[in-house]
Amino acid sequence: MGVRAVICGEHGCFGVAEVKPGVSKFLIGLSLVFFGIGLFHIGWAVWPSSTDAVQFTIPEGVLPGAPTGAGYASLADYALSISWPRWFRLGDSGSIHVFLTPTAEPDIQPEVQAVQIVMIEMAAKNLQIEPAGRTQYNIAPDSDLTVIRSVNASQQGEFDAKVLVSFGFYDEANNEVVPIPVAVVDIDIRVIDLWGAGSGLALWFGFVGLALWGVFFLWGRFLQAR
Repeated sequence: MGVRAVICGEHGCFGVAEVKPGVSKFLIGLSLVFFGIGLFHIGWAVWPSSTDAVQFTIPEGVLPGAPTGAGYASLADYALSISWPRWFRLGDSGSIHVFLTPTAEPDIQPEVQAVQIVMIEMAAKNLQIEPAGRTQYNIAPDSDLTVIRSVNASQQGEFDAKVLVSFGFYDEANNEVVPIPVAVVDIDIRVIDLWGAGSGLALWFGFVGLALWGVFFLWGRFLQAR
């Protein structure tokens, strides 16, 4: 049975309208659809990505990649860890982390001024990594090093990236720093989208869906109460 409503204007009541219960139920059902769409988009935009990581051990002493007789050596035992998100959302910026941590006191105390020169370089095909190029850090043998590079996920797809960690040694004869690689890691960077939309647009659709849910739900409840 419908709900009858008298429509009144400035000159008095002039008509009768009938609101069927099915209309309010339809509006409430439609509001739930928008509620689900809104939650899905927001969830996709904010759900955290899992992380991949690799670890290496760099023993104290002459490096395996050093030229014969050069004596280029690690000043301490180090644990090297490289981590990155398993996937990036289109339009977001993610981070690649490099951690270098001494695991024990050096067996032979180095000279007072001795430092470990660490050189880190990252590159990705068709993606921008900041800061770009090779960066150099000077650390004491008993110090930690944390390096964070930002990846701009500007396009959807799968991209090859590389992280190169080297120790540097000063060559007095040539007046230059010679890099000796200690770790080379190939990374697969996966950038995902949601029907062509990035995280920002997905959030916008999510909030619009929740707003429409509220409008249609209140409209349906209003018609039920009349």
